[in-house]
Amino acid sequence: MRILLVCKDIGGYARKLADHLSIDHDVCFIDTTSLAKTFDRAPRFLRRRLNRWSQTRQFSKAVAAGGRFDVALIINPAQIDPKQLAAGLNASAHRIAYLYDSFSRWPMSREALAVYDEVFSFDPQNAEQYGLKKLHNFIYDAPIKSDDADKYSAFAVLAGRDRVPALEGLAKAFDRLGVTDYKFLVQCKPIPGTHPGITFFEQRMSLESVGELVKRSRIILDICKPGQAGLSFRFFEAMAARKKVITTNKHVLDYDFYNPANILVIDEADPQIPASFIATAYADIPEQIYRKYTLQGWVETVLHAGKGPPAQSPGECNRGHT
Repeated sequence: MRILLVCKDIGGYARKLADHLSIDHDVCFIDTTSLAKTFDRAPRFLRRRLNRWSQTRQFSKAVAAGGRFDVALIINPAQIDPKQLAAGLNASAHRIAYLYDSFSRWPMSREALAVYDEVFSFDPQNAEQYGLKKLHNFIYDAPIKSDDADKYSAFAVLAGRDRVPALEGLAKAFDRLGVTDYKFLVQCKPIPGTHPGITFFEQRMSLESVGELVKRSRIILDICKPGQAGLSFRFFEAMAARKKVITTNKHVLDYDFYNPANILVIDEADPQIPASFIATAYADIPEQIYRKYTLQGWVETVLHAGKGPPAQSPGECNRGHT
C-alpha cells in the first residue's frame, strides 16, 4: 500500500509510526516541522509570508514526487497549513485523519472533518459529540525488559505552566509518605517559589531521553491538560516498561487495560496516594489486550478503515521525507 503520512511531529511519535509502516508499505512521511524556512533573512514584514510560500512549495514537491497514494493519513490536521493539506489530500484515494489532541486545543469544524473518509479521535468526548471513531494512542517501542534497579520512585515530565500546581500537590503527597526520590521535570521558565522537588528546563527532551527515565522509575505521573479526556502517551510508555501510573484522567477507568493495581486515579485538588499502591508489584496486562495498543494493533485498526483500490499511476515515493 502507498501511504502519505503527514504530521507536525513535535514529539517524534509520528516518526515511530512512519518507521513501522515502512516495514510493509511504501511510505512518504512529511514532518512539517522539518520543512526549511529559507527566507529567515528576509525583512521581518515579509519573512512569514515568504517562508510559508517556500514550505508549501517544498511540501507540494514531496507529494508530487510520490505520485498517487492509496491512503493519506493526516495526524492533527488542524496543525497543518491548509494549502499543504489540500496538496496531500488531492493526491490520495482514501483520506484518514487521526486527532491526538482534543478540540479544546485544536478545534475543527464539521466541514473540515467532512473531507475525510474516516476520522479517529483519541478523545472519547469529541468522538461521541462529532460522530468520530474513538481510538487510543499507541505503544511506540517494544516491551522494555531491564534488570536495572529503579532509580526514581516516580517520574513526571510536563510542558507549560498550567499543570505545575497539580504537580506540586503530588510532590507534597509523596513527601507526606516519606518518598522523596522522585524526578519531576517541567519544560518552561522557572516559577519562583515552586516546590523544590520540581526542576524546570527549556529544551524539549527526546523520546529516547524520556524512555530512559521511564525505564528507571517505578511510577509514571500523568496530569491532564485542561479539557483533555483522551489518554496521553504516558500510559503507553508505562505499559511498555511495566510501570504503574498515577493520573488525574478518570477516563482511563473505561479502558480494558485498566487495573487498580497498576493505575491510581486521583483528585487533582486533593491527591491521596495510598502507601500500598507504591509498595505492591506491577500486574502484567494480558497479551491479547496489550497487543491492541501496540503500533501493530493500531495500524491494523486504522488501515483496515483505509482499504481501497490501488492508486493509479504511482510515481516514485519519497520514502521517509522530512
